[in-house]
Amino acid sequence: MPQSRKSRIKVNKERLWQHLRVLCEEIGPRLSGTPGDERAVEYMAGHMRRCGAEVEVQDYACPAWEHGLTELALIGPGGPERLPAVAQTFTRGCDVEAELAGVGSQEELELAPGLDGKVLVFHGRIVSNLTADRNPLLLAAEERRAAALIVVSPREAVATKFIRDPFLQVPAAAVADSVGRRLLASDGRRLRLRISARRYDSTGHNVIGRLRGEEPGHIAVAAHYDSAADVPGASDNASGTAVLLELCELFGAAARPRLGIHFIAYGAEEYGRSGHGCLGPVEYVRRHPEEVAQARAVIEPDFVGTAALPARVTVMGFTGSQKDELLAVLARFPRCQVTVRPEGEKVGTTFDLTGAPALLFVNEFEKAPIHTAQDSINLLSPEEMAYAAEVEAAVLQHLSGSRVSA
Repeated sequence: MPQSRKSRIKVNKERLWQHLRVLCEEIGPRLSGTPGDERAVEYMAGHMRRCGAEVEVQDYACPAWEHGLTELALIGPGGPERLPAVAQTFTRGCDVEAELAGVGSQEELELAPGLDGKVLVFHGRIVSNLTADRNPLLLAAEERRAAALIVVSPREAVATKFIRDPFLQVPAAAVADSVGRRLLASDGRRLRLRISARRYDSTGHNVIGRLRGEEPGHIAVAAHYDSAADVPGASDNASGTAVLLELCELFGAAARPRLGIHFIAYGAEEYGRSGHGCLGPVEYVRRHPEEVAQARAVIEPDFVGTAALPARVTVMGFTGSQKDELLAVLARFPRCQVTVRPEGEKVGTTFDLTGAPALLFVNEFEKAPIHTAQDSINLLSPEEMAYAAEVEAAVLQHLSGSRVSA
């Protein structure tokens, strides 16, 4: 692939930040299949069309969920002690009261006597293995006929998706670490959980904007736009979606590139689907096998532009001179931390196109409160968002052979 120009592409910082603000604050939570999802699709598709892209909105069946309130109370001789709790995505509504019991391992869940019919308080290592739907731990909880599940977060921020199983027959909520310690110290006492929620069948979406190239083949720029339930989803992943929309505008205004560029904002990433991959990318691959085969590379921004965490990119599947030229482009951005996976190692991104090398732009999400109400626009900065977009624009220009005004 030819070397691109060395001057930086000028990103419109205000326009980029406005995309972020609309997604997080005007639209808000964007769980797939919900009204927020529909508003985001309308916004993104309209923007891509205005940029001159050929737009396809791809629909597919997906689960959806709406939540009203969650109340948790520890019952004692002096009356109920109310404790903060967060409903888990797709949970059933409930009003249950039962004795609580702490559970810290799969062995304990399956073999310990006396757990049937109790509110099970999951803590410790068992908490990290709950996310996929129909997983063995949740099936075992159903088998024990648990009255409810309470997940103890390892930190004070509480995610809405420790559990995200739309088929789970046991109501579920999560609590902060400090609340969890209070519950575990009260083993054997009675606990009341009340959740107002509804799960239903709905429709998820992928929004695909295509800019045609002079030659066969294209570069895919992919970002999931959906958020976890009940959260703004600013870093995860309104940030990557805003960058995708800004890149669509920049490259839509440029001359026709050598390779086409496909901008793919996909949904249902936050749904814990069992099996291979997230629902949005799986549906894209199922329906566009020829297009998938023509992809020359994937650029995926997911959790970028954070104010307190440095920009990072992982380079996967590129070899030889192609890799060397790409690394030379990235070297123009010394603040971006670059990791290169060994040649021959399997490419692993959420938007996985078999055979296509990939660049995954993702900051250290382990250090941020993703999937919680704290994932707000305040975690990001206009300057860092613009920096992330400039890096990705330079890479996209290089790979596509486009010429964007500096």
